[in-house]
Amino acid sequence: MRRLRVSIFQLLYVSGATRPISPGDLDDILAKSRRNNETRDVTGVLLYADDTFIQVLEGDRATVGEVARVIRRDPRHRNFMVLVERNAEKRAFSQWQMGFKRLDPVKEVDGSVFKMSRQALQSRMKNDDDELMLDAIMAFANTDFVDKAG
Repeated sequence: MRRLRVSIFQLLYVSGATRPISPGDLDDILAKSRRNNETRDVTGVLLYADDTFIQVLEGDRATVGEVARVIRRDPRHRNFMVLVERNAEKRAFSQWQMGFKRLDPVKEVDGSVFKMSRQALQSRMKNDDDELMLDAIMAFANTDFVDKAG
């Protein structure tokens, strides 16, 4: 008997903050996201640097789509752009309702993702490299994500 494979939908977006986001604001965003994501069976990771959000959401396609629509309408976001949408065999961030890392563009490892995101936006994610950024973010899955924004 063949086992039915359930596909996980992954969405990667970037957006700019409409105003500076304080550590307290980020704590509030993370607390609300984690509560909501747990009830919706959504997992993911949020990266933040230089007033830029980079986020991966994963779960059921319809649910992830609804979460993305809510974020797009959030007045704290501007220039919301989906960079990657894909199906995967398993979750990359199953351990987090919402992992978080504040990127420091000065640190080499953080700066490489930050620089890559800027380059990706400038080139509007050519068809042959659209998953490069998602793969780079997934490499963070074994690094120092935190529970608080500070």
